[in-house]
Amino acid sequence: MDNNQVTELLKKYRSYQYAVKNCGPVEDNIRLPKIYSERMVGDKNIWDRARYNRIVTLITGAVNEVLSDDQQIVIKRKYLDRNPMALYEIANALHKDKSTVSRWHAEALEQLAIALQPLSEEEMEIHNLDFMFQQPA
Repeated sequence: MDNNQVTELLKKYRSYQYAVKNCGPVEDNIRLPKIYSERMVGDKNIWDRARYNRIVTLITGAVNEVLSDDQQIVIKRKYLDRNPMALYEIANALHKDKSTVSRWHAEALEQLAIALQPLSEEEMEIHNLDFMFQQPA
């Protein structure tokens, strides 16, 4: 996995997290809303919630356990926070030089690329569901 793939994964993190939180468990006695039952793959007991959960777990674990405190702050503020910040904004907020924050960012991406290597491109794909909300012709 390269740094560009890590960046894209981090940008989509909140979407993955939202999907995991709002799916609910897939059990025989629970009827899922149409939006989620349509997302089931193959066998009706295998839903891609497991895939999203794996992504969220791997990203959260990698950020919290692999990165230094400074690197965590940069990654969380740039990608994972609700209102992401640019590197120069993070530098200003931390009262650090922009080059220092930029170095922390680059180092963090390199470390995350190693830690997130088990994720394949297929697992990272979120499919657009707009077609499910279109009115029939």
